[in-house]
Amino acid sequence: MTWQHPFILLCLITFTLVSTTNEVARFPAAEDVTQYGWKVTFEDEFDGKDLAIARGTPSSCFDMTPQCLLNGWGQKDCRPEYHANLKNLNKCNWRVYDMYNWMDFDAKEGQGVNALEPSQVEVKDGNLILYASRSSFSKDQFDCKRKFYDTEISWENFTKKCPFISGAVMSKTHENHGTKVGFAQEYGRFEVRAILPGGPGTWPAHWLLPDIEPDTNSAGKGCGWPFSGEIDIMEMWSDSNNKQYKGGLITGDCNESIAGGEGGYGKSKTLTTDFHLYAVEWTENYVKLIFDDEVIHTVYKDDPIRSKYHQNDGTNYSADELDDRFKHPARIPNHPFYWILNTTIEHGLAKKEKYRPDPDNFQTTKHIIDYVRTYERCTASDDPKKCIKFKDKDTVYNYNSNRNETATMDINVFPSPQFKGRDMTTRITSNQYCKEVTFTIVNMAGQIVGVNKSSGDNNYGGYLYKGPMEKDETKEMVFMTHNLAGGMYLVTAWFEKCGDNGAGQGNQVFKMVII
Repeated sequence: MTWQHPFILLCLITFTLVSTTNEVARFPAAEDVTQYGWKVTFEDEFDGKDLAIARGTPSSCFDMTPQCLLNGWGQKDCRPEYHANLKNLNKCNWRVYDMYNWMDFDAKEGQGVNALEPSQVEVKDGNLILYASRSSFSKDQFDCKRKFYDTEISWENFTKKCPFISGAVMSKTHENHGTKVGFAQEYGRFEVRAILPGGPGTWPAHWLLPDIEPDTNSAGKGCGWPFSGEIDIMEMWSDSNNKQYKGGLITGDCNESIAGGEGGYGKSKTLTTDFHLYAVEWTENYVKLIFDDEVIHTVYKDDPIRSKYHQNDGTNYSADELDDRFKHPARIPNHPFYWILNTTIEHGLAKKEKYRPDPDNFQTTKHIIDYVRTYERCTASDDPKKCIKFKDKDTVYNYNSNRNETATMDINVFPSPQFKGRDMTTRITSNQYCKEVTFTIVNMAGQIVGVNKSSGDNNYGGYLYKGPMEKDETKEMVFMTHNLAGGMYLVTAWFEKCGDNGAGQGNQVFKMVII
């Protein structure tokens, strides 16, 4: 039997894994860890010292001296003139950057444009605000990104007499006068609710980096960035016209000296005027990018991703030089990552003039962050009242004939990837009454694949399920995988005659991988 819409299938085919012939004895399907929800492990509501203390945060987290980073690792007490605007910043969570902005990486020496300065960070009115402003230096004083030996850190550094200054914080674990502070976590859900800044040169970002250097190659040499990974929850550039941002995973193979990235775009006309939710769900098998509860892209373990080749001399190529001719399997990072929240002002020389910042006419911008939260999976032993169940719409393809009768399905297949021969579980929940629902497994040739079910009703022929579904009704089936070749499949729900007037219809898809 052939899938009804082959042209849609072509849009969905992103990769095919090599088939395996190794048979594995059947085992029971794994428990679905998604069913228990998520619990908060880290949050900052940015409500200021008094409210935070009332919620249980130690007063010492606000009273301790703020720490400033003078380069990627050199830390000092922030200068006294910055203490006032940082008084409501939780120092148990965050350090502040006070350095030349390394994101201005392609500027020539002495011609950088942006420095990160603590004066551009403030907790005010229930928000963390990262400003970007014209610096106080005149044009004849500019000396941005010139190498010098910095006696404060006993290391090389870059000058920061730059045209523009902006704010940034990070949560990498460290010590503040003997007290261990900061935050990092391996796997979980990471969320930021924010209004993004706009204007020429603007480049805001929410992202994650490894808390420690975990990887070495076969010669014992440390891997460093990008091989140990980077997760970009949100990056927006000025030439997006404030209408779209990008999120993605950067990863690679240290031994093979290759790295690359894969991601997707979130879109809205109100990125710089309204609060939006930017999130990532990170597990050992995938990195899922989420915008306002809509999944915009998922990178699965071993997905072939475009690569940039890093020569043995250490040359790093720009993202524009990613090579379509060479791909490598995505490696999902498996070590704790910390938060970075920042605003960068880039020179924009390669962009149209209207996107380049003008030092003579630059208007201060605000990157307004309502909260930052990190979660981990709940288990059966957790209090359900403390666990949140998100309903992110993981829709690869969906259509509806009547906007007033939108129909959607929540689909989950676990675990995925799955070893060939082990049983898998699939669950589908209808968010609206639908008279006709067809739930199938489709291979990459567009054919429905029949499987035997070890639980659930077996009277559906080659389908996982076929029939009506009530609003909020859930169907769960455990099926065998011994007859499935290694590769990717699409678990597909077709639904028709949905809603009060029977006009809602649609199609939603979940990617399933057998290895």
